[in-house]
Amino acid sequence: MPDMSMFGILNTALTGIYTHKLAMNVVGHNIANANTPGYSRQRPVIEATPPIPLTTLTQPSIPLQMGTGSRVRTIVRLRDAFLDIQYRQVNNRYNYWDTTLSNLHFIEQLLSEPGENGIRSLVDSFWNAFQEVMSDPSNTASKAEVVSRAQQMVSQIKDLYGRLEQLREDIDNEIVQRVSEINQMIKRLADLNNKIRIGMTLKSPPNDLLDERDRILDELSDLVNINYTEAEDGQITLRIGNQIVLNGSTYNEVRALERPYGRGYHELFVGNAKLILSDGKLKALLDLRDSTIVKYMRKLDEFVLFTTDAINLIHRDGFESGGVTTNLDFFKKIESFSDDPAIFRIKGNRKLEMGPYHTVTGIHSATSVSEITGKTFTSDDLILSFGGGTSSALAVSSGSTINDLISSWNLLGTTLSTGQHAGGYRLYLEDTSGDLRNKIFFSLGDSLSKMGFETETRGFLTIKESDFSSLSPGIYKVSVEYTLKDGSKQSETIPIDLSSGVSLSNIASSINSSLHLRAQVYTDPATGENMLVIVPDEFLNFDPSAVNVLSDDSFFTEANAFVRNYEVLKYRDTLENVFYGQTGFDPTRAFTITINSTDIEIDPVVDTLETLVEKINEKGTGVLADLTPHNSFVLRATSLYDFDLRMMEIKGPQGFFEALGLIDPDNDPTTFDWTNSYTLVSKNDDFDTLRDRFRVSDILTFDRAPHDEPLNIVNQFEVSSSLASNPNNLAVDIGYALENSDWNAVDIRPTGAANPKLLEMVQNLYTRKMLSNGKESFYEFFGGVVAELGVEAETASSLKTNTEILRQEIDNERERVKGVSLDEEMANMIEYQHAFSAAAKVISTVDEMIQTVINMVR
Repeated sequence: MPDMSMFGILNTALTGIYTHKLAMNVVGHNIANANTPGYSRQRPVIEATPPIPLTTLTQPSIPLQMGTGSRVRTIVRLRDAFLDIQYRQVNNRYNYWDTTLSNLHFIEQLLSEPGENGIRSLVDSFWNAFQEVMSDPSNTASKAEVVSRAQQMVSQIKDLYGRLEQLREDIDNEIVQRVSEINQMIKRLADLNNKIRIGMTLKSPPNDLLDERDRILDELSDLVNINYTEAEDGQITLRIGNQIVLNGSTYNEVRALERPYGRGYHELFVGNAKLILSDGKLKALLDLRDSTIVKYMRKLDEFVLFTTDAINLIHRDGFESGGVTTNLDFFKKIESFSDDPAIFRIKGNRKLEMGPYHTVTGIHSATSVSEITGKTFTSDDLILSFGGGTSSALAVSSGSTINDLISSWNLLGTTLSTGQHAGGYRLYLEDTSGDLRNKIFFSLGDSLSKMGFETETRGFLTIKESDFSSLSPGIYKVSVEYTLKDGSKQSETIPIDLSSGVSLSNIASSINSSLHLRAQVYTDPATGENMLVIVPDEFLNFDPSAVNVLSDDSFFTEANAFVRNYEVLKYRDTLENVFYGQTGFDPTRAFTITINSTDIEIDPVVDTLETLVEKINEKGTGVLADLTPHNSFVLRATSLYDFDLRMMEIKGPQGFFEALGLIDPDNDPTTFDWTNSYTLVSKNDDFDTLRDRFRVSDILTFDRAPHDEPLNIVNQFEVSSSLASNPNNLAVDIGYALENSDWNAVDIRPTGAANPKLLEMVQNLYTRKMLSNGKESFYEFFGGVVAELGVEAETASSLKTNTEILRQEIDNERERVKGVSLDEEMANMIEYQHAFSAAAKVISTVDEMIQTVINMVR
């Protein structure tokens, strides 16, 4: 009967020797690579060798399946592909935020905020310097200080801008370097793919090659977001971003090609297709270069653009302290050098001030005439009026109505009327000759404000009849000095002739013979007291502060003169007055301005140039309106539309745009046609068309830039040469406009250095909300920039921390699967060693058995 021979037993034991020897080799390999990055522990897969059927003496009829030993079928590496995918995805995110955060911190350091040397501190110092000049407009040293602080601010902003530009260049160089690293990894992966394919074909597990490939994929996930699939032959197809860069052993390199614009920065391509990334260090670098840094550079551009233009337009309208030089820029004007620039600002050529007042409106937007006329006065009052060298008074009785006052109104050739307007019904005071500017109306009580008129309190010198009993008959000489509208001084001595008797009428007669003082005797309805009020005339703007009493022979003292407060009617530059009499203009009807599909309704009866500006600005259309010191109308584009009016559409009545001095289609600056609708700006207009359309206005242009590039406006930021070379050219005097008949003040005269109102306007500009689409002032702007940067950095830090924790957790789990445990390997080594020793013992035992048999044969 067949049976397993002694040599068969030897062979079985020998396979055990070889099997566990190989297993020991695997253990040794694991221990040797315990600290090798990317290494995955390996395990031998031990299986029994095929058995053989045989019969034995004890079972001659039933064959047994007798084992022939063991073998190592394969060596597997312990790796979880799912954890690898998770790790690489999270690793993309982590490296994105890590790179972003480090660069944001660097930008924060460049801003030096908060700190004494920060950009905001220099900006504050520049604007505060104007306060010093205001206190002494003729002081050369304080003017030089303004120029010096301006130059410091310019230098700091340009330095910061240059450092941000250098950071972009450094990042671009790093992008090119990272692309080179990526290409080396792709080439190595292609080579590994080929070797892995050969190993898989030969049924020889290429575990170490697979580890090397996974290690490279881990490194690649630091830089870019990757996606890959594995074929049956072990090769992978790799996608970076939106492009396939590896298929088996065939690969496409990532190319970094210079842009045809934008200072030679590089764009990424695979073949001829643009590479679009969504994560990783390289994506962070691209976002920093093309978005984050550009955003902050554009904020500097925005600050410089608005600062330069806003201050220049104010400064141009003023005079230096000598009253000679005007129309000078404070900063060098921003210029464009291309044939197709952006239009940042349009300024009308008309200075809409000092025109005639025809109408002033009181109660308005009433639902009916009776709602106005039926209002009742609750106390006696007196309305006084002065102008044209005359004066008059009108009594208001308690219990009377506005309708009664309308019927009895007879002051200085004016009429009090009711009528309709866009908002309903109104009460208005009208002078068809347009002479209200040279007339003043005031009351003892509050009757004017009860009629809805805007009023202010003004004190005029007043004498009571009962208070001058100590005044002796005779002639008193009152010497006064007047400050006229133009700032010039004029003096006179007024003889107060009381030789024929001391009376209010004699005092009034004497004062009315003066150059610029007018007196009116009235009876106070509240007390029945006779009084006399002295009012400066229209040449002094009815302003008591324009009169300085030099000497009076104690007249005012002995007359017990005192300053009494009166309720004075205020005039407003309503559009009804500004556009009065223009063709097709109806003040009782509203008109509409449309900006980017947003309608802005204007009521000429109540709206002024100032409220027109407010209504436009509060809509947030991307257009900001403004007025220069002498009321030239200004439109500016904001960041919402890339500071370019050409990206918008602005429509309205033709006459409106003509009257503002923005356009002149018929080449006649004296005609304004409100009957036509007009498109001021359209997206379809080319620059040549717009330049011709705005030929009568002043436009500010700058060179356009792609969205991922700064505007480079900061590079033009400089104090004007005229001011840098001679700080005395600093404008301090706003001057004054002469009265005109058409609301176009073509004649502006200096008033002298004692009138630093222009500097006050520059200071007030600091708190005007002009930046960030009209949401932030110059004062708030850099605080907002720093805050925004801080929020971005905080967000990046938080997301980095979160992804770092998640990445670490996934990596720990991954290491638990693939990492080498020395304790476990030692246990396996002992196990394999014992099995090896046992198999060797079997061989020695069989050897002894064979020797015994041989000895028996002898």
